[in-house]
Amino acid sequence: MMTAVSGVASGHILARLLLRPILSRLSPITRGQLELPGLERRVSIVRDRWGIPHVRAATSHDAWFALGFCQAQDRTFQLEFLRRLVRGELAALVGPAGLPFDRLARRVGFRRASLRQLPTIAGDVRDQVEAFLAGMRAGLEHGLRVRPIEFLFLRAEPRPWDAADVLALVKFLSFVLASNWTSELVRLRVLLEDGVESLRALDPAGADVIDLPAFPTELRSEWVEHVSAELDRLRGFGSTAASNNWVVAGSRTQSGRPLLANDPHWSPLLPSFWYLAHLSTPEWSIAGATLIGTPAFLAGHNGYAAWGVTAGLSDNTDLAIEMVGPDGRSVREKDDFVPCRVHQESIAVRGHGTVNDLVLETRRGPIVSPVLRGVPWAVSLRAVWLDPLPVRGLLSMHRARSFDDCRAFFADWPHLPLNVVYADCSDQIGWLLAGTVPQRRCSTGLFPLLGWENPDPWIGYVSPDRMPCRVDPPEGFLATANNRPTLPDNAPWLGVDYLDSYRIARVTEVLGSRTDWRIEDMLVLQLDTASLSWRELRDIVLAVEPTTSRLQRALQLLREWNGTVDAADPAATVFEIFVHRLAQELARAYAPRSWRWVIGAGFHDLVDGTSWGVRRIAHLVRALHDSSPPPRCGSWPAMIAEVLEQVIEELERVAGDEVADWAWGKVRPLHLRHPLGAVGGLRWLFDRGPFPIGGDENTVNPGGVSAHDPLGPVQFIASLRFVVEVGSWDRARVSLPGGQSGHPFSFHYDDLLAYWLRGETIPFVWSEDAIARVARDHLVLVPAR
Repeated sequence: MMTAVSGVASGHILARLLLRPILSRLSPITRGQLELPGLERRVSIVRDRWGIPHVRAATSHDAWFALGFCQAQDRTFQLEFLRRLVRGELAALVGPAGLPFDRLARRVGFRRASLRQLPTIAGDVRDQVEAFLAGMRAGLEHGLRVRPIEFLFLRAEPRPWDAADVLALVKFLSFVLASNWTSELVRLRVLLEDGVESLRALDPAGADVIDLPAFPTELRSEWVEHVSAELDRLRGFGSTAASNNWVVAGSRTQSGRPLLANDPHWSPLLPSFWYLAHLSTPEWSIAGATLIGTPAFLAGHNGYAAWGVTAGLSDNTDLAIEMVGPDGRSVREKDDFVPCRVHQESIAVRGHGTVNDLVLETRRGPIVSPVLRGVPWAVSLRAVWLDPLPVRGLLSMHRARSFDDCRAFFADWPHLPLNVVYADCSDQIGWLLAGTVPQRRCSTGLFPLLGWENPDPWIGYVSPDRMPCRVDPPEGFLATANNRPTLPDNAPWLGVDYLDSYRIARVTEVLGSRTDWRIEDMLVLQLDTASLSWRELRDIVLAVEPTTSRLQRALQLLREWNGTVDAADPAATVFEIFVHRLAQELARAYAPRSWRWVIGAGFHDLVDGTSWGVRRIAHLVRALHDSSPPPRCGSWPAMIAEVLEQVIEELERVAGDEVADWAWGKVRPLHLRHPLGAVGGLRWLFDRGPFPIGGDENTVNPGGVSAHDPLGPVQFIASLRFVVEVGSWDRARVSLPGGQSGHPFSFHYDDLLAYWLRGETIPFVWSEDAIARVARDHLVLVPAR
C-alpha cells in the first residue's frame, strides 16, 4: 500500500514544487496583517504545519468571525458548491447537468424552510452565526489573492452566504443522511412487486415490526421507481451515515482521566466536510472538527469537556403518498380536495435561459416528487428538520461545563439525530440520543403514509426529557455505532432502521477487555478490522465438503484466515464477495422482482446504494442459523458451496490466477472524489487514488461496500479520526483523509492523507507553548479604520 501512496503523493508534490512561483500567488493570505471591516478588536491567526488555524480573539464575535474567515479562505469552492446545492442554483454554474438537483432542492425547500426557521433562533445563536458569516464574507473579499482555480475553470465568482444557507446545509444533510425514508421506499417497492411474505422474509428490521397500510391497488411499482430515482439524486453527496464514538471513564484508563474517541464515517469526498480549528477568547475556548459552512464543532473539546457524535438514526422523517386533484394544485384529504400552497420557482440554467417550476406544499409538507400529467399520485415529505423550530445543540458546546449543560443544549436540535458521547474534568462521562423526534398519530413510519387518510400524521414531538441517556455507567464506558439503542419499556417510538450491531459489539468487546487504556490504544481500536460476521459463519462455511478444486481453494484460504479484513489479504476478499453474493441469492430467491433494491441498489445512477445494502449481512447470518433455505434453493451447504465456487471463478476472471492479486485492497481500492474530478481532464488534479484499504461496512475501521456491488466503489470511510484525553489537551490526536485546504495545488489539500492511509494521526495542540512549536504562518486581523 505504501508504494501506491508514495507514488501518487510524490507526483502531486513534484507538480507543486515546479509550480511554486505560481502557487504562491494563488494561495490564500496567511501571513502579515489585514484591516477588515466587521471586526471588534485585534485577532491573531496562527496556522500550524498542517494548516490548522489557532485563533486568539478578544471577543466571542471576533472568534466566530475568524473561523468563518479561515473556512472561506481554505474551502472557497466547496462552500460555493454547497451554497448553490442547498439553494437549488447549481444549474446556473454547471448548466443542464445541475437542473435535476436544483429541482429537487427547490421542491424539498431547504432554503424556504430555513427562512421560516430564522425567527425562532435565539439571539445569542443568531449573533454567533452572523459573526461567522461576516468572517466568511471578509475571507472571500480580503483573504484571497486571486480567484481559486475552480472558479477560473467555471468562469464564475464566489458569492457570500447568509444565515438561511447555514440552516439549509444542515437540513440538506438531515435529508441525505437519514436512513428511514429510503427504507420506506424499499419496503413499498418489495411489497408491490413481490408481496408481503417476501418483505417479511427480507426486511432487516425484522418481521415483528411490519405494519402494512392498505395501499391502493392502482399504485404501480414503476411509479415508485420513478419517484425513488428523483428523490435519491441528492444522496450522492452524502450516502449512508455511519460512525463510531466511545468514551472511557478514568477508572479504566492508565492516567485516571477519561478518554474519548470519535470517527465519523462519510462518503470518500475531497475536500472533507470537516474543517479543523481552534478558537480562544478570554471567556471560552474550543478546538475540534467543524462542519464546513457552519460554526458547529461536531467533535472536539473546550478545555473542560470533550464530545463526539455519530448518526443516531432516530426516525424524524415520513413520506406520504398524495392523491393529486384534477387541477394539479390540490390534494385529497378525506373526501375533499384541499388547495396546496403554490410556489413559483425560476431556475437559471447556464447557457439555456430559465426553467420555471411549480412547487406544491401540503399540510404534511412539500410535494417532492414530480407531479406527472395523467398520474394521480405524488409524494410529500413530512420532516422535523423542515419545521420552524429553535436550534442550539452543537452551537453552544463551547460553553458546556456538565452533562446537564449538554442535555439542555441538545433539547433544541431539530436536525440529524445524533448519539453524543461526553466526558469532562469532573470525571463524568455520558451519552445522549439527541434530536427532535415526532409523536405519530397512527403509524410506525415504516411505510409511506396515505395523505388522504392521515392528513395530520403527527400530534407533536417527543419531549427531550424522554430521550434516552446514560451517565457514569457501572461498566465504565459508553459507545455507539449507529446501532439500535437499549431502551426502557416506556420509551417513545424512535424507529427501527438502525445499522447492524457488529461494530458496536466489537467496540464493546474490546473496551471491556482491559482497564489500562491510553490514547495510543484508542487509535489502535479505531483501526480494527476484525470481522465478527466471520466468527458467526466460520463453522458453517468450513463444514462444507470441498468437492471441486475451486471450492477446495476457497475453503483452504478461509480456513487459514485470521478473520481480519486486511487490505493485503486475499482470504478477506473471498469472504467479502462470498457473503455479499450469498445475500444476493437469498434476496433473489424471496423477491425475484425487487431483489436489487433489497440488497441496497441505489434508486439513481449517481447514488451508490441505500442503507439496506449495508444491513444484509446480519440478516444473512440470522437466516443461516435460524431458518431453512428459501424454497427451491436446496440446502444451505449446497448454496454455500455453489456461491464459493462462483467467487473463485469471479476472482480468476477479474484478477487472474495469482492469489496475491486477490488482495481486498487491490480488487476494491479507495478513490477520493472531488465534484470537478468528474470532468475527465481534471481528475488528475482534483481526485486522489486508487489506494488499497481494508475493512468493510461492519468493521470498526470501515471500507464500506454494499451487497449489491461488493467490488464497486467504497461507499464510506472514516472521514475523521479524533482521540482526546480529558485534561491532557495538548495530547489530542486527529487525522483527515485529505487535508485542511480545498485548493488542489495547496500542500494542505492532501498532506494529511498519507497519515490517514498509514493509520497515523497528527497532534491537535491546545496550549500556547505547543502551538508555538508547530506554528508556520501568522496572520493578524485588525478592525478597518
